[in-house]
Amino acid sequence: PDLAQIKFLAAKADTDLEGHGSVSGLAPGDYWISSLNLEAEAGDIRAHWDVPITVEAGQTTRVELSNLNSTEASGSNP
Repeated sequence: PDLAQIKFLAAKADTDLEGHGSVSGLAPGDYWISSLNLEAEAGDIRAHWDVPITVEAGQTTRVELSNLNSTEASGSNP
């Protein structure tokens, strides 16, 4: 059977001027890093992310978001 996909906000991270963000206090488990309904602009590219991650107890999980792992990427409109 098909499984329903439910999305809810487990944590929110804002990035600094260098693009780094962090979240602490998440319970171990599987999550998605998502830009929700927002697009990020990088030059003339607009991108959106839904990247699966697994958080393990006592471990740091590093994720790099780029145009290579974005779900949508498009050039800007002239």
